[in-house]
Amino acid sequence: MDFSTPVLKHVEKHIQHRIHFMNTTVYQSSRYKGGAYTTSHLIFNPKIGKFEILVNASVSFGNELNKTFEELGFNSLPSADDLEKDTKDVNETGRKYLLEAYAGLKVKRAGVYAGILDTTSFFDTNEYANDEQNQFLNTDLVNNPLAVLPSYNPGLILNLNLSHNFSLQFGWAQGDPDTESVYLMQFGFSSEDYHVYFYYTHSPFEEVKSLGISSDYTFENLGFFFRFGKNNLEDYKYFVSGGSVLNLGKEEIGFGYAFRKGNKLKDVNVLEIYFKHVLSSYLHITFDYQLIDDVRNTYVLGFRLNFEY
Repeated sequence: MDFSTPVLKHVEKHIQHRIHFMNTTVYQSSRYKGGAYTTSHLIFNPKIGKFEILVNASVSFGNELNKTFEELGFNSLPSADDLEKDTKDVNETGRKYLLEAYAGLKVKRAGVYAGILDTTSFFDTNEYANDEQNQFLNTDLVNNPLAVLPSYNPGLILNLNLSHNFSLQFGWAQGDPDTESVYLMQFGFSSEDYHVYFYYTHSPFEEVKSLGISSDYTFENLGFFFRFGKNNLEDYKYFVSGGSVLNLGKEEIGFGYAFRKGNKLKDVNVLEIYFKHVLSSYLHITFDYQLIDDVRNTYVLGFRLNFEY
């Protein structure tokens, strides 16, 4: 298998264009309030031989439930999307709308990527719980919340295919706005049916160290995923998540559960169920239900309309 290519998040596998457009509109309602947001991405990804570039620009309108949940002190948020506050001032750097812009070169069994990039396209990837526009919406069911995995910052990634099944990855990225430099390492084992990744991150400036496991398994039309995370901070002892996704052709049903074991902070439980219906090759709708037990306990009902071309 080829491990030297990053995961192109949000993009459905059957849609591969040099210029790719997607729009996601989401309405969510909870016991606190309801509201909608819309986010659009324009991705330019030309490939010439072994060389490629990727540019990902995004415009969003609305922050909706995430803003309310943050004000209430929630640590688990109902949407992992890049919202208006995220795209108008990316990582508090003053940069607007440009999320990714990097170049990549593949040579034999290696791939090198440099520029403004998202480390979650390389580390902690997962077949069934890694894409808030097509899969689960909640932040705890998209990536490991205890790992230091910077997004949309300058970085450098080296991917190595050790063999047909084994991979090794090294990375460096700026950690704005939370920390300075972050160093990453990941070892992976994969086949056509399953993937297992073990990774470690270290931010020397604040001495934040984290480790994690991300794995998935496919059996016919049924998929399973599992994550584990831990860091050296005192807020949580560990994080674990898991679930399954049933593919019925034009329909998809996902069930996921995530748990943070509290230490200084309260335990966090997240349950999410979604039902996705494909209307066409470029359009699908999703009905989503979340239970979030954090600083408070609430439900979140959601509807997502996604268009890609």
